[in-house]
This record gives sequence, structure tokens and C-alpha cells, in this order.
Amino acid sequence: MSISLTAAEIAAAYTIGASAVAVALVVALHMLEPEFAPSWRMLSEYTLGRFGLLMRLAFLAAGTALIALAYALSSLTGTIAVWALAVTAIGPLGAVFVDTDPVTTPRAQFSARGNLHAALGSIFILGFPLAATIAGVAVAGDPSIGQILAFASVFPWAGLIWFMTATLRAPRRADASGGPEVRIGWPNRISMLAYLGWIALAGSTVLR
Repeated sequence: MSISLTAAEIAAAYTIGASAVAVALVVALHMLEPEFAPSWRMLSEYTLGRFGLLMRLAFLAAGTALIALAYALSSLTGTIAVWALAVTAIGPLGAVFVDTDPVTTPRAQFSARGNLHAALGSIFILGFPLAATIAGVAVAGDPSIGQILAFASVFPWAGLIWFMTATLRAPRRADASGGPEVRIGWPNRISMLAYLGWIALAGSTVLR
């Protein structure tokens, strides 16, 4: 018996797979590049190490997963929700090509590249919880999906709040933007896990 999948279902399946790949690559980098202490180094800094290509691939997987999800949901929701998800993909896709500065870099010495990376990261980090909420609410009336994505959007918001709280409460230093005492590494990682988890969940709902 042959199984025929629609284009939306293929995109949804890709969304799930790409999200899993992104998580797996980040987990692997924790073992391959232990010099980037997860308690205070940002995920983006893995691109600066010996296995930086793997972090670029993780960014690529996350960004394309978002694009695929936007397409998969396009037949179920309006244009605003689709574009909200697609725009947030600019962040990880841009990070594939634009490296960050190390967190130990003094603020006055941030490079143009580092500032651009920070701007790209902000699009994703700050924009995704809102995009997830818009998309979740937009498809809540669909009988095959229901309100699960709207309710699940609380997890990206929780991740963002934890990350922002850790960032705002971090001690301020004139000689560097971060250090071992600025413990924003785990909030950064857990918030990204919450984001990718929502993306994978959204993809799975299309395949129901």
C-alpha cells in the first residue's frame, strides 16, 4: 500500500526532522567543544570553535524548519501567522553566515559583524514567542489541531522571560560584555530548546 503525502505534510515532516537535527547538533557540540562552558557561553559562540560548522548547520536546520513550518501551516491559517514565522527565520539563517563576537569582548570593541549577529539573534529570540502565539491562535479553530499550539506557546514565552531575566540581572562590566559570573548560558540553551520543541510540535500537528 502506497502512502501519498501532500506538500504541506512533507514540509511538516521536514520541520520535525530539522528541529531534531538542530537539537542533536547542539548536544554534540557540548561534548566536542567543552571549552565553551554552557553556564555562561552563548550558543552562537560554538561557531568560533573547531567544530563551528556544526553550529552553522544547527542554525541552518532551525531556520529552514521555520520556513517549512510556515509553508505547512499556510493552508490552515492566514497570511499574518505565516509571515510572522517566516520573518523569525531570518535570525538563525543569518547566523549561518554572520559570526558573533565572544562574550568576553569589551562592549566598546564590538565588531560590525558581532553587532549584526546580535541584531539577527534578537529577531529570533525576541520575535519567536510572539510568532508562535499568533500562529497558535490562528489555527486554534482547526478541528485537526485545536488549541494545543496556542497553549504550548507558553513554553517559548517562559524561555524568553528566563533568558531576559538572567540577562538583565547579570552584573555589568566595563571591560567585557560577559564572563563566568554572567550566567546566561543555560537560559539561552533552554529557551532555544523550548523554541525548537514548539516548532516540532507544530509540525507534528499537521501530520495528524
